[in-house]
Amino acid sequence: MTKEHIITLLCLSMAALAAAQGEYVKFYYDNGLVSSEGSMKNGKPDGYWKTYYDDGGLKTEGNRKNYLLDSLWKFYRSDSTLEREITYREDLKWGEERVFTDKGVLSHRVSWERGVKQGVTRYYYADGGLHKEINFVNNKEEGRGLEYSKSGEIITLLTYRNGFLYGEERINRSNEKGERAGTWLTWWTPGSVARTEGYYTAGKKNGVFKYYKKDGSLERLETYDMDQLVTDDNNNFILDIRREYDETGKVRVVGGYNKGMKQGSFFYYDENGLLQTTRDFSRDVLLGEGMLDTLSRRTGPWKLYFTTGELSAEGSYVEGKREGAWTFYFKNGKVMQKGNYKSDSYSGNWKWYFADGTLRREENYRKGKEDGTSIEYDSTGVIIAQGEFISGLKNGKWFHQVNDHTEEGEYLDGERNGKWIWKYADGRTGFEGEYSNGLPSGKHRYWYADGITKMKGEYEGGELQGEWQYYDTTGVLTHSVTYEMGIAVAINGDKIEIRTKSEE
Repeated sequence: MTKEHIITLLCLSMAALAAAQGEYVKFYYDNGLVSSEGSMKNGKPDGYWKTYYDDGGLKTEGNRKNYLLDSLWKFYRSDSTLEREITYREDLKWGEERVFTDKGVLSHRVSWERGVKQGVTRYYYADGGLHKEINFVNNKEEGRGLEYSKSGEIITLLTYRNGFLYGEERINRSNEKGERAGTWLTWWTPGSVARTEGYYTAGKKNGVFKYYKKDGSLERLETYDMDQLVTDDNNNFILDIRREYDETGKVRVVGGYNKGMKQGSFFYYDENGLLQTTRDFSRDVLLGEGMLDTLSRRTGPWKLYFTTGELSAEGSYVEGKREGAWTFYFKNGKVMQKGNYKSDSYSGNWKWYFADGTLRREENYRKGKEDGTSIEYDSTGVIIAQGEFISGLKNGKWFHQVNDHTEEGEYLDGERNGKWIWKYADGRTGFEGEYSNGLPSGKHRYWYADGITKMKGEYEGGELQGEWQYYDTTGVLTHSVTYEMGIAVAINGDKIEIRTKSEE
């Protein structure tokens, strides 16, 4: 054996020993940049590893133990922003996964166990506030979910079964004036044990308010009429239950009265004692009629009425929840809206109408949320809004008719994203600008109806930035304002003196 052979065998033996014990290696793209690097053991990645994009940017990094993903791994976008962090054990997601927007804001947090979603997944608004909490069991939504407003109020109670949304109760909402409207709840334990429950109309208490103890038991009831406590009718009344008999002595009607007025459910029987229908009353006013099941839940076909007696809605219930086709009416008898429910949530195609019967809006729903094409018309049949929803959020291209102009652009998860253009009725452009995740960004420009520039400037991070120029209707520059992150610092080039309170 020659000396060269001996040296070659020695080198191969040392390489094999290094590979078995672990060595640091690098792999490269054709352009010469590193594609990945880390420790190798027995020819397999083991220990800390990094991978890169072909432009050199970091793509992933994390540890392997016994060749399997272990501990915290980080994943990056091509622009180097952190996309997600995932905790692994034995090559399985096991622990918390955190997903971030391209702005670095936490988007959602997922709890994993043995590669399966288990426990609460939390979703966040773009400003970092908590948006939703949804419980998962074996990769499927299950049980109670909560949706929060940007101010932190619980605004929707969600109920899931085996991955499907079975119920959606909207609470703690306000009208366009900012006044409380509909059902409002306060909590001993958020989303679990209620403290108070009641109904508001235009910001005023209106109806029965329930007060609960910390153990969930009812403490008392109060009745309000537009913020005025009704002291002589506090809902603790004892109904006078009466029975009406036919000439043979058989019970035909059973119901309760309060101060001589029908109150609650009335049950109507045939001559064989079989229940034929149930009618619900409030202070002698018929609210609805249909059947109840053995648990006193509405079941089968029901008709609901306005307090003035006209039919307001008709459809079917299953176990107390709206199910199948439902139609709602104006007081003049014309259809107001119609569509299908699935376990009390909108499902499939829904249509809304004007009081004269012409189509007003058409939307599609899935699991109680808008999903698919949405079109809205004015009273003459002209389209004033059109676009797509995905799981309740606007996505893709949208068109809006707003007063004297139209707006066109794209949404991403409910936020304006990309270029938006406004046009006047004659087709001339009135505005053009960019948005990123709902915030204005880059150059924005406005025009008068005759095409003359009205004002122009730039945004950065949703704030006015740099010089903005303003023009009169003849196109002459009238003034300019310089901004630094939304704060005016100069007018026509002259700096604005800003004094603090301590200097005044």
